[in-house]
Amino acid sequence: MPDVTTLAVRVATAEDAAQISHVHRESWRTTYAGILPVEVIAREAGRKTELAWRQWLERDEGFCKTFVVELPGEGIVGFAFCGDAREPIHHLEAEIYALYVLQSHQRRGVGSALVRECARHFVRHGLFGFYLWVLKANRARLFYSALGGEVVAEASDTLAGHPFAKEAYGWQDLTALVG
Repeated sequence: MPDVTTLAVRVATAEDAAQISHVHRESWRTTYAGILPVEVIAREAGRKTELAWRQWLERDEGFCKTFVVELPGEGIVGFAFCGDAREPIHHLEAEIYALYVLQSHQRRGVGSALVRECARHFVRHGLFGFYLWVLKANRARLFYSALGGEVVAEASDTLAGHPFAKEAYGWQDLTALVG
């Protein structure tokens, strides 16, 4: 098991597209099993392609960044994609759009390291609060709460006609995350 204090988080490059795509697809399959219908998971996981990730990473969208945790001999085991808030919630100006860690590497500090790196990225750019959306039925809510996130919004949405509830967890003070 990696030591949480020595986990290396770095900015993703286009060469990471295949591994990020793998983490994204596998995480969709394991995270949303029992929450979303199998056909919805299969369809959405199928959209998380290497080509799509390569095209995104080659664009270099300025403030938007993708961070990865790569372990020696194992490759990329988690990633976070973050940037400006798509819609400000409670004056939170930044957002983590996606954060996925392979199930075999959860509860080992990978997710925490990624959230902290996103928080440092925001602070470096003068943004001191952020949020992320999580499905209400997703156990990851407990992880975000343990990291100091608080529910700042709730909403309902649909995916392929399947309704689901979601919550936005927000951080107003990033001191504990970036310290």
